[in-house]
Amino acid sequence: MDDFTLSRRTMFVAGGLGAVAVAGLVGAGTAQAAEMGDKAKANVKVVEDFIKAWNDPDKAVTYLADDASVRMEEDKPAVIGPTAVGAVFKSFMTPGVTISVKIHSTMAEGPVVTNIRTDTLKTKGKPDQAFKVVGVFVVKGGKIKEWTDYLDA
Repeated sequence: MDDFTLSRRTMFVAGGLGAVAVAGLVGAGTAQAAEMGDKAKANVKVVEDFIKAWNDPDKAVTYLADDASVRMEEDKPAVIGPTAVGAVFKSFMTPGVTISVKIHSTMAEGPVVTNIRTDTLKTKGKPDQAFKVVGVFVVKGGKIKEWTDYLDA
């Protein structure tokens, strides 16, 4: 066996270790916040403030960079820029509709902020619609430059 050949056992062990590492990150939740650097903490705050503003689309888009690329669903084309993103928000945030967000955990490294959350769309007179989501944000210069949500279908 040469230096570059991987056995099935090696691949199994590496995969298992990777799964343990991911489980550790997901389970770390807020405990990881204590280990974040100041820049990562500032980026998490931008993302959290952005999410808190979702019921006010005009306020929410102030957290986006001028050329922000947004995918509210991973399989949809990106929406570019705050004006276009605001229009999308307003298209489903009609009168009587609100969104409630529960963030389960947040991880950050440098400009990348990832959160695991449940977004619940509430419409008067209709059952709530809950969506399990992993959100990935890139924050640069205090603004969200990229955002993609991955739905747990």
